[in-house]
Amino acid sequence: MNYSDSERIATVLLKLGYTPAKGFGDADLIILNTCSVKQKAEERIYGLGEQFKPLKEKNPRLKIGITGCMIRQSTGLRRKEGEAIFRRMGSVDFTFRIKELMQLPEILRELHQVEGADDVKDLCSYFHIPQTITNIAQVFIPVMNGCNNFCSYCIVPYARGREESRSMAEVLDETEKAAKRGAKEINLVGQNVNTYKPADADPKNKEAPFAQLLRKIDAIPTVDRVRFYTVHPKDMSDDVIALYGELRTMTPHLHLPVQSGSNSVLKRMNRTYTVERFKELVAKMRARIPHMSISTDIIVGFCGETEKEFMESYDLIKDLKIDLVYVSKYSEREGTLAAREQKDDVPLEVKKDRFRRITDVMRGVSHEYNQQFLGKTVQVLVEKAERGYTFGKIPEYKFVRLKGEKPELIGQYVNVKIKKAMEWCLEGNMTKI
Repeated sequence: MNYSDSERIATVLLKLGYTPAKGFGDADLIILNTCSVKQKAEERIYGLGEQFKPLKEKNPRLKIGITGCMIRQSTGLRRKEGEAIFRRMGSVDFTFRIKELMQLPEILRELHQVEGADDVKDLCSYFHIPQTITNIAQVFIPVMNGCNNFCSYCIVPYARGREESRSMAEVLDETEKAAKRGAKEINLVGQNVNTYKPADADPKNKEAPFAQLLRKIDAIPTVDRVRFYTVHPKDMSDDVIALYGELRTMTPHLHLPVQSGSNSVLKRMNRTYTVERFKELVAKMRARIPHMSISTDIIVGFCGETEKEFMESYDLIKDLKIDLVYVSKYSEREGTLAAREQKDDVPLEVKKDRFRRITDVMRGVSHEYNQQFLGKTVQVLVEKAERGYTFGKIPEYKFVRLKGEKPELIGQYVNVKIKKAMEWCLEGNMTKI
């Protein structure tokens, strides 16, 4: 979602006459687009304050702004009171809530006397701001913004507000335009895409609106792959699951965040589903596609987590063979229900140990899963070329690397015969089918 946000911010800045700088030292304007579900992420942003001071001394024209999940209350210029970030970072000149991106031109008119602020008045809402695409082959398209779930550890509902769905017509229009420009993979993003409820959904259609949207995108002939992020297990519907194996664009991968394998921890997290529900969803997905790649999120060391509760998470990953886990150590987030009513009482060393153990079990599962590709030829959509390799993903969301940097292949499909199946990556040589 932040990737998509940043592309919309870029659109506004380009319309105002700004051009990209090579780095902080060359910039007249720096905007930090923050993702701060966890307190640790926010502290890293605060840590940039000292780094920015000499830059502003060297370049008095330099202005610094912050948006994203750190900004929960207001949009506007620096003032003595208000957002805590002004008090903690003396180098910050303005903040804006991402949903109020339309106000950025007026802020920059005052700070930089930019001309052209009137030219962006037609951008009447966040969703109406087109994206400045940085990767033409893989496009991130928001279908909604905000969240209604209020998980006890998460600040997002306070930062982004309640759920707001974009019209289906707008999503399809943006998708079709991206496809005409050469997009091969469409990534639909939102805090909880399965609760997508646009005003223009067909009320006579018994399928969930998100399933209707997926069908319509599948009908766009030049779109090859569709992924979506993220879903809440309580809202994942059978009609969306039924599209796997039916629609040609649905990739055999789903990111389904569980957060914990313990029902008691899930209750303290206010996740409002059970581990049994998660297992049921995984079973349904693999009944549709047996080799389905399932990724998830796990938080270790949440308030009061016992060794027994942690082992329930460990066993869940091992038993269900979840091949990719984004694991994080719990850090208390100011302003959340958990910070107000629960105690962050799991020692850091215990959190680190549990992080390592989850990573270790995932490493084994991932290595086992990747063996199925050994000796096979797979289709890779190339994404980047760096550090002596060219990288891309297969439909199962596995990275494949080729020796040698070939930036000319970015955005293209290549056929690769897999020679190595490692824990986190596949490696092979380009071949013809």
